[in-house]
Amino acid sequence: MTAIVPRRSYRRHRTARKSRLRPNGHGTWIRASMVDWSAAGVSLTGPVEDVPLGPAILAVSPVDGTNDIHLSCVVVWQKEDKVGLKLLGPVNH
Repeated sequence: MTAIVPRRSYRRHRTARKSRLRPNGHGTWIRASMVDWSAAGVSLTGPVEDVPLGPAILAVSPVDGTNDIHLSCVVVWQKEDKVGLKLLGPVNH
């Protein structure tokens, strides 16, 4: 019998949060919905078919309605209307 090795290091949590993504070199934000998150990253869905792999900024709408939370990230995969992001930490302004 073969043991099943978990694919992920962090537990995923489903969510429905408004967010925006701005890949490096893009002057405009892409509106998307965060569909799940973990300590390591997030998955977004929306009009993201042409989002390039690489560095980006993620803006997440906060629960309390104040200012967006801005995080540095890397787009690590893209498939149809979904992208996966590795979170790097807060954006340094």
